[in-house]
This record gives sequence, structure tokens and C-alpha cells, in this order.
Amino acid sequence: MEPLPTIGEFRYGGVVFWIDPTDNTHGLVCAIADQGSAIQWSNGSYIVTGATGIAIGTGAANTATIITAQGATETDYAAGLAKAYTGGGFNDWFLPSDDELKEIFLNGAAIEATATANGGAVFNTNYYWSSTEINFEQAETSKLTNNGSAAKGWGYNVRAVRAF
Repeated sequence: MEPLPTIGEFRYGGVVFWIDPTDNTHGLVCAIADQGSAIQWSNGSYIVTGATGIAIGTGAANTATIITAQGATETDYAAGLAKAYTGGGFNDWFLPSDDELKEIFLNGAAIEATATANGGAVFNTNYYWSSTEINFEQAETSKLTNNGSAAKGWGYNVRAVRAF
């Protein structure tokens, strides 16, 4: 039997940053490096997508909702870029929800140590996009030191996550 996952462990194609408290065999990992920087949240269209999930466990549905509203998976906007990622041989990556992104940064030091030890990179000092939409113009963002929101046309970082 495989040992239970631990926070900061390199497994399932990324670094474990959250373990489900109701079932410790499930959780979330983030990619070992960013998928892009200076990436817009939207594909250039300021529309309401309906991607309003905030909680842990809503990032995948948000990403699907964004892609449905914004068009086919493209690599020139955040959700499309996250979905197109195939790190570790997996193709089920997504843009994290606001709470998922905040959880990544709560475990930032452990993630960075594991990521760099496995050929990845530390976090950029600028903001990262979440998949959580505020309105037609803005979406939630976070970075190691604080949280915020920004216009969907601004260029920020993307780091994909996946569930296990």
C-alpha cells in the first residue's frame, strides 16, 4: 500500500499543498513551475463567465466554466493555459480557485523547496491568477505576501493545480 501523501511532497505530477481532511488519500498538488507570466485572465473579452467558486474543490469547475465562456482551450489566457498543461504526464490540470490559491501560498516555503529540488522554480513575487471571477471586469489574485483582485486584462502569473 502506498504511504499517505504529505504537504510539500513531490507526488502526482506536482507538489502536494492540500490534503482532504475527510479523506487523507485525496488532495491537491500544484505544478513545480509557473505555466506563464504576464498572462491575462480573459481571452480579451470582458464578459461574465459564471466562474464564481471560491472554496477548495471548485477550481476545476471554474476552469471548465471559463473555457466554455471564453472559447476553446487556448494558451493566451490563464484558464486555457492551466488546462493545456501536461506536467508529470497528467492532462487534468486547472486554474486554482481563490481558496486553493491561498492554500498554495500558506505552504509556499515547502512547495518552493520541493519544486526546486525537482527541477522546478520558486514563486514569482508578482500576483497569480485564481479561477474565481468577481464580475465582468475583475478576478481574484494572490501572491506570497497578500491577496487582491485585478482587471482581467492585466498580466499575471499562472500555476496550475490538479486533484489526486
